[in-house]
Amino acid sequence: GATACKACLPGSYCPQGAAAPLPCEAGSYSNRTDLESAGDCQVCPQGHACTTGAVVPIACLPGSFSLGLGNAECEPCKAGTYQSDAGAADCVPCGLGSFCPV
Repeated sequence: GATACKACLPGSYCPQGAAAPLPCEAGSYSNRTDLESAGDCQVCPQGHACTTGAVVPIACLPGSFSLGLGNAECEPCKAGTYQSDAGAADCVPCGLGSFCPV
């Protein structure tokens, strides 16, 4: 049997009596090791994505976006729009005299 308890892992939470760490849900993250419930994980910020068990939010790459909080993945810009910056919450429509293929 166990002789001592281990600290919970970043990206996880450990309720009382846990035999193993449980990952923060997709759309949330944590770099702390003292979480007791899924509600202790932080909500992923806008312009970022947080997969299951994320330790830090990952900024959306140029050409993609994440609108609102708690997203598990970034979405690609749709045809006719673009985004040149990382960590964007939306895409920008192409102006007159230009186009943006998918």
